[in-house]
Amino acid sequence: MKGKTALIFLTTLTVAGGCAGASPRAASPTTPPAPTTTAASPAPTTATAATAAPATAATARQITAIREPAVPPVPVVTGIRFAAHDGFDRIVFDLPGALPAHSAEYVTEVTRDGSGQPVSMPGTAFLLIVLHPAQAHRADGSPTVTGIHRTGLARIQAYGVVGDYEGYVSIALGLSGKQKYSVGELSNRIYVDVTG
Repeated sequence: MKGKTALIFLTTLTVAGGCAGASPRAASPTTPPAPTTTAASPAPTTATAATAAPATAATARQITAIREPAVPPVPVVTGIRFAAHDGFDRIVFDLPGALPAHSAEYVTEVTRDGSGQPVSMPGTAFLLIVLHPAQAHRADGSPTVTGIHRTGLARIQAYGVVGDYEGYVSIALGLSGKQKYSVGELSNRIYVDVTG
């Protein structure tokens, strides 16, 4: 009887120990990820991980989605699209293949990766999106996306590719003010919605 009790106790400890360190991860890069959305407001609070389930409240200052795509090849940002929708503006980053990890947070100043030089762009509030591992250039070094661009949208006034440096792509959004935003994933793209 003591042997059975010890075996049950050991099994219980093993199962409990295996669950204790578990953390949510995004879907495997070999299967298309299910749509995920995480919302955030400009109020400074603690960071929230956005990996699988939608957030229930728009309270986080920073959004992070953890992904570990197999490289090579490094995910490439092949295009940036934007549009106004009923009640929100959306910007989309096209990334054929596996999606990289990404984060989004408000910054007080936009600077260029590597040099740290300030970047002037339209807007009164700035949201910085960082993708990793990722690149915004082809194998020959020519850029796929670059520059600062006005959008003509009410909420997302401009976007700028401010970094393509050592596996990190940084894209700043110039907004009409600090507003609620959400970040989501669909097959071959990551998008940011700004709801005002």
